[in-house]
Amino acid sequence: MRRGGFEDAFAAESALRRFLEGRRLGFDADPHETVAAYLTKWLKGMEFLLKPTTYARYRAYVLGELIPVFGKLRLEELAHDHIAAYTHEQLEAGRGRQAVYHCLATLSSALGSAVRTHRLPFNAAQPLPMRRPRADERVPWSAEQAVTFLAHCRDVDPAFADLFEVIVGTGLRKGEALGLQRQCVRTRTASCSSATRCPRSTTTNSS
Repeated sequence: MRRGGFEDAFAAESALRRFLEGRRLGFDADPHETVAAYLTKWLKGMEFLLKPTTYARYRAYVLGELIPVFGKLRLEELAHDHIAAYTHEQLEAGRGRQAVYHCLATLSSALGSAVRTHRLPFNAAQPLPMRRPRADERVPWSAEQAVTFLAHCRDVDPAFADLFEVIVGTGLRKGEALGLQRQCVRTRTASCSSATRCPRSTTTNSS
């Protein structure tokens, strides 16, 4: 709650009523809560609900993008105009459309959570001020490019070079390659079979 004075009795009574309603429903209804404070709290609450890779992406967008841009605004002041202006500024500056879209989607997810818990009456990020961009077409490496990459890896880190060579030569996904077991590799026929995958939560710690 605000510890200073209010403009008038009606403002004070409205703030008190909203605070008590929020406490009844189980959320902080402080009208002076900033976007930064809300996003920080939302991010902490999502840590054990999201996949580690998704959480890391959300954290990067919240700490590196959303809080620096919108953090000082009061949560209830954040409007669609603020978000649209940010979007146009980023795109006009040449920022990648995929990066801008995913940043907006993260903000929309956070504000959507506030709406579902009755913290906000509406989601200021909806509708998003840009369409979802089409994914860039993936162009596979040529044999020469693959050889150059593997040679560089061999000089920098031979252990990873072996892993990448298996992936390039077999087409295994990252999780499948990390979960590959010795009994799955047949040296006589130069072949292997993958029946398991390394859990996503452990792939980032493998070395």
